[in-house]
Amino acid sequence: MININSLLSRIPLRYWGYLSLSLWGVLILFLLRSDLYNLDEGSAKSLLLAWSIADQVATSVVTFGAPDLRALLFLPVAFLWTGKVFAAKVLTALSLAFAIWLLYLWNRHNVNAESALVASGLLIISPLMLEQIDSLSPGIYMLPAFALGTWLNAEYRANPRPGGGWFFTQLLVSAFSVSLHPIGLAYPLALLWSWYKNPLDQKQQKYFFVGVSFVSLFTIIMLQGWNYVEWFQNPIESLAISILGSPLDGEISTAGWIVGLAMLAVLVIVVIKQYRNLRSDFTGNIFFIGLTIGVLTSDLAWAIIALSLILYFGTPLLLHSNNAGAGKGFVHQRGLTMLFIIILSTVFMRADRSHYEIRQSGFLSQEDQLIRFLVVEAENNRKINEENESEINSNLLRVASQWPSRTMIACKCDTLPLPPAAENPQIQLTMLQSITHLVFNPRLASNSKLAKNLSMLDGGFVETIVVQPGGVLLHMKNTNSPTTVNSDK
Repeated sequence: MININSLLSRIPLRYWGYLSLSLWGVLILFLLRSDLYNLDEGSAKSLLLAWSIADQVATSVVTFGAPDLRALLFLPVAFLWTGKVFAAKVLTALSLAFAIWLLYLWNRHNVNAESALVASGLLIISPLMLEQIDSLSPGIYMLPAFALGTWLNAEYRANPRPGGGWFFTQLLVSAFSVSLHPIGLAYPLALLWSWYKNPLDQKQQKYFFVGVSFVSLFTIIMLQGWNYVEWFQNPIESLAISILGSPLDGEISTAGWIVGLAMLAVLVIVVIKQYRNLRSDFTGNIFFIGLTIGVLTSDLAWAIIALSLILYFGTPLLLHSNNAGAGKGFVHQRGLTMLFIIILSTVFMRADRSHYEIRQSGFLSQEDQLIRFLVVEAENNRKINEENESEINSNLLRVASQWPSRTMIACKCDTLPLPPAAENPQIQLTMLQSITHLVFNPRLASNSKLAKNLSMLDGGFVETIVVQPGGVLLHMKNTNSPTTVNSDK
C-alpha cells in the first residue's frame, strides 16, 4: 500500500497554500449576503455603470457623477452576469485572495515564512475583511492595488523598459488606487519616493515623476475628490471593528473601547519599533503613508491598513521576542505566539459567525431599512401596472434619493440624485415635477434647506409614507398642479 504520509510530503508547500486559499474562498461565499442591500454607494454606482455598458442601455446612472475605477474592475462580471451583485462579491473575494498571496510572498522574502503565514492567515479571516467584501467598500480594493503595485515595481526594476507595459500598468494602478479613497494616494507617493531615493537613471526618473503625478492629479480632478468619504471618524471605533466586527446597534460598547484603545497602543508600538523597516521597504512605505493619510478619515479603509501593518510588521516582533527561549522546547519558544494566534483567530471566527447570523436574520442598517420600504412601494406599483391594461393610467415610479445607486439596485426603478435646495418651496416643487418619491435624511445639515422647503408645502403635494431613524420616504402628489405653501410650518 502506498504510504499516505510519504505521498502528502511530496506535495510542494505552495500547493497547500493554494488549497487553503481555495477553501477560504468557498467558505466565504456562504457568509456573504445574497440580497441587494448593505452596499457601498460608490461601488453601487460603478456596478450600475458597468451593467448599463454591458447591456447597452441608457440609464440615469450617468447623472450620478463620474464613478471611480472600480467600474473597470466590474466590467468582466457585468458582461457575464449582468445585474448580479453577488458576482461582484465573488470577484472581490478573489481579488483579496490574490492580494494575500502577494503579501505572503513579499513577507516571506523580507522576513520569514513563519511570520508571513501567521500574518496572512489572521488577516484573511478577520471580520473586517468579510464586512468589506460584503459591502464592496473601497478599502477592500486598496489592498490588492497595493500588493499588485509592489510586485509591478519589483518587476519593472528587474527589467526596466521606459514606456513599456509595466510602466503604464503602474500608472493604471496609481489611478485606480487614487480613485478609491484618499489612502489610495499612498501608492503613487511611495512610487515617487522610491524613484527619488533610488532612481535607475534620470530619464526613467523623469518619466515616473511626470506620469505618476499627472495620472494622480487627473484622477482627483476628474472625480472631483472623494464624494463618499466621511472625514474625521473615530479611530478607536474603526480599530475595534477590525477585531470585533461592526456592532449591531451601531454604538461602540465598553469592550469595543477597550479593544480599540489596545489596538491603537499596539499600532503605535509597532510603528515606532519598525519605523526604519517601514520607511526602507516599498510595501512598508505604502502602509506607513496610507496610515498617515488615513488619519484624516479614520474609517474602515484606514482600519484595513492599520490591521495589515500590525500583522505584517508586528508578528516578526512577537516571534523575535520568543527567540530568547531557544533550546527550551517548543512551548517556551512559541508558547506566546500560539496563544496570540488562538485567541485572535477565535475572536475573528466568532465575529464572522455573528456576521453570518445577522445576514440570516435579514437585519438591515437604518438607511437600508428605509430603502426596503421603497422597494415594497415599487413592487406594489408594478403589480398595479400589471393589472392595469390601460397604458395611459399606468403608475410609473421615479425616485430622488440621497443614495441613488443603492436605491436603484434595490428597487430596480428609475432613480435620480436629490435635487439641490431651491430658494423657496414653489421653485422646489417645480424641480420635482417628474419625481414621485423622495428618500433622504432630513437631519443632515446638507439636507436641511431641502427638508424645510418640503415641510412648507401643502399636504396635497407631499405625503409622508414612513419616518425612520435613517431618514424619511415621501410621496410627491400632484406636482403639476398650482403650488400651495403653508407658511405656518
